[in-house]
Amino acid sequence: MSDDQLIPKSDAEAMLRLLSEVAEIQGPMPAKRYALMQGLVSLTHADAWGWIIARAVDEHHAPAVGCFLCGGMDDALIARYAQVMEDRSHPPVEYAALNQLRRTHNHFTKGWDELVTPERWYGPDNRHVIDGLGFEHVLYSVRVLDNDGYFSGISLKRKKGHPNFNLRERQITHMITGIVDWLHWDPKLATVTKEIQPLPPHLRTMLILLVDPRHPVVGIATQLGIKHSTAKEYAQNLYRHFAVKNRNELLGRFLIGDEDNKSLKSFPPSKDAGPSDQLIH
Repeated sequence: MSDDQLIPKSDAEAMLRLLSEVAEIQGPMPAKRYALMQGLVSLTHADAWGWIIARAVDEHHAPAVGCFLCGGMDDALIARYAQVMEDRSHPPVEYAALNQLRRTHNHFTKGWDELVTPERWYGPDNRHVIDGLGFEHVLYSVRVLDNDGYFSGISLKRKKGHPNFNLRERQITHMITGIVDWLHWDPKLATVTKEIQPLPPHLRTMLILLVDPRHPVVGIATQLGIKHSTAKEYAQNLYRHFAVKNRNELLGRFLIGDEDNKSLKSFPPSKDAGPSDQLIH
């Protein structure tokens, strides 16, 4: 890294301060991830963010998401985002490149412009994503956790009409996501993401929303544009798949709900608006 690419002292101090504050949080891991992302958003001036811990198969399949946290999106937008993530027939145009990098790198940080051409990004295959979600620029940072598709991935987003992420913001994101090993790996999700893989897209989408205890089933139905009875049927199918009796037991299988649900108290209100580590330019 040349001198003109070095992180300024003020940014380095801000990153260290953020990491120290996160390390001191006494709450469960989702609360720490949320705090880290809120701080990263402040440093990079992003409009929204998402964090998933998931298991990928190949570029033709959406990842099996076991943990989904986000900020800067309302409930309706979260539902649309979940549907986009699990759309196997029209996956986001950058997924193929992300999956290829996942096979050859342990940690990488790349913007959409380093994954696909502008013609592809702004073309008809991706317009429904840009227009439907309202985000024009996306920056990804991925940590590969095993050799079987298990990974931790964050995305920072900028609204339509806002500038793309610059080199400084990409470097900050890469450094922070590379330092905090303990925020990525989770043995429970390493197992449960394998159980998610066989599920069809509509149940994967339902699961992403159902394991967030802030959203009632009737609200999820509205967000997905389906009947309440259909949402209840989807939920029952998930309970059977994971061999649990109800939603509380389902939450116990996932990171955002430990067995006694103490971690739920740490969440903000739901209406809150390969072998080398490298940053590839």
